[in-house]
Amino acid sequence: MLSFIRNWLLSRKTDDKSVVMLLIKGYSVLTVLCFIILAMPFCQKESNSIIDHLFYAVSLVSTTGLAPGDFGKSYNIIGQISSLVFIQLGGVGYMALSSFIILKQKNRLPNLSMRLLRLEFNLPDKYPLKAFIYSVFAFTILIEIIGAIILSIGFQNEGVEHPIWNGIFHSVSAFCTAGFSLFGDSMTSYSGNTMITTTILVLSLLGSIGFIVLLDFWLRLLGKRKNLSLTSKMILISTFSFWILAAVALFFSDNQLMANGWQGLKTAVFHSISAHTTVGFNNYDLGAISVSGVFILIILMIVGASPAGTGGGIKTTSVTSLIAVLLSILKRRKYVELFNREIPARNIYLAISSAIFYTLILIIGTWVLLLIDGANFSFEQILFEIASALSTVGLSTGITSELSDASKLVISFLMFLGRLGVITFGLALISRAPDLSNKPLSEEIAI
Repeated sequence: MLSFIRNWLLSRKTDDKSVVMLLIKGYSVLTVLCFIILAMPFCQKESNSIIDHLFYAVSLVSTTGLAPGDFGKSYNIIGQISSLVFIQLGGVGYMALSSFIILKQKNRLPNLSMRLLRLEFNLPDKYPLKAFIYSVFAFTILIEIIGAIILSIGFQNEGVEHPIWNGIFHSVSAFCTAGFSLFGDSMTSYSGNTMITTTILVLSLLGSIGFIVLLDFWLRLLGKRKNLSLTSKMILISTFSFWILAAVALFFSDNQLMANGWQGLKTAVFHSISAHTTVGFNNYDLGAISVSGVFILIILMIVGASPAGTGGGIKTTSVTSLIAVLLSILKRRKYVELFNREIPARNIYLAISSAIFYTLILIIGTWVLLLIDGANFSFEQILFEIASALSTVGLSTGITSELSDASKLVISFLMFLGRLGVITFGLALISRAPDLSNKPLSEEIAI
């Protein structure tokens, strides 16, 4: 079987469009398989519509966490185990896991596998793939096992049935930033349990910052690297800056959170991290948060997690690069600099393209949902749902189960796009432009 996969990969085309289409087909196959399994009667506790099964399948593979009902009551242990497998494949990336198996057998990867991995994880061209693949596998297993042990103890102390299974499920769901929970109220019942909430937040942060940062730290500890890469510095500083500032803003945006004092601040921190890492767990009724608080969470979801991680959104490095562009313009520099390093023009173009394309899809998606269900929900509720789907977050103000079937299909499509990445989807739509034999003439425009 392994030889067949390897030979098949070697026989595929490796041009940009073929690689993009193959990645899309891969996640499409995973989604269809997940849908078929969930639709089987032996996986279900309660019956769901075909649309709801499809919605669940897309949400699981894209590691979004939006659910049209109570996931724990919808599927039995077989369905839950199957779902966890697809969360793992969707979160860590099916190409990373398959590449690890090939590397263990052959010690080298086909060119197509390398191209797919770089596209799937947004890796720089010169990034060491072998070390990256091994780090993905090792860090995933280690982090999820430790998380499962701590959560199992926490759930056992709370008197939860099947604490070990709940610990395993929520550890994988948190690290893959999936946000699926076996509890109907997500983490609300355990908002006062510091062990459970802290573990969930640490797992989601580790999954969000990505394997580039984790590998950089490991190599630094081993003495194989003197300094962290520019990518890691950008990810760490932007991640912690965004969620701390947003937590403070969220706290002061909601009177009820302020009235709750220290507990309210902890709630604000939890949801700031949940939105920013795109994990999507909640321990507070988001439908009760003020409009200004909802606005803060929407911004966080749009910014999203970091590249080479398990989260979605525009990505922290893209947003940080755009901030660096603004600072360079204000300082009248002819280059974009951050931490005494110049950011290449190609990366700047990708950051700008990602932000523009994401915004365009967000606008179109919001408009379409307003046309379908605008009479039933407020504008901020719909915008929140669209941002949550496109950034694969999974937070909701409580309207997901009440959406019409047409709206659920729109949300499903956006979740799928969010997992692929908006730039990947854009590359699939646009054919490669012919090379120009001569550089076009330059002419300044009014800005």
